[in-house]
Amino acid sequence: MNEQDTIGLMVIVSPVLWSSDYMGRIGLIEFAEFADDHFWVRFEDEEIDCFRSETLFILRTPGELQSLAENKKGSLWAPIPQLLQKIAGMQEAGSAKQLKQAFELVQDDPELHRWATTRLNEVIEIAPTRKIGR
Repeated sequence: MNEQDTIGLMVIVSPVLWSSDYMGRIGLIEFAEFADDHFWVRFEDEEIDCFRSETLFILRTPGELQSLAENKKGSLWAPIPQLLQKIAGMQEAGSAKQLKQAFELVQDDPELHRWATTRLNEVIEIAPTRKIGR
């Protein structure tokens, strides 16, 4: 995923980001600066705040969600596979309202959040930084 692909992307702020008033809230990326790993997110109240990619989560692709639901069915808490399939269906519908509802499902359940989302920094292509020292 490149810089242009992230603009307008729906994300959820880490639910354990205690230093932010926006922990666990859903928003859209307004502006991205990959070089500095800064992402400005607009929330429903029209407030904008800056976050690093490791503090933002996106939903896994519908294919990944379906695969997780099928492969982990026996090892997950009973409603999780069904919810993963429901979220995949909501994503495939393609509407912003359905996508927001999918994020709201994830927002309310820490176990579902763990399986249905991935950190933004795991899917974007940030240029590697040069390490100085040892």
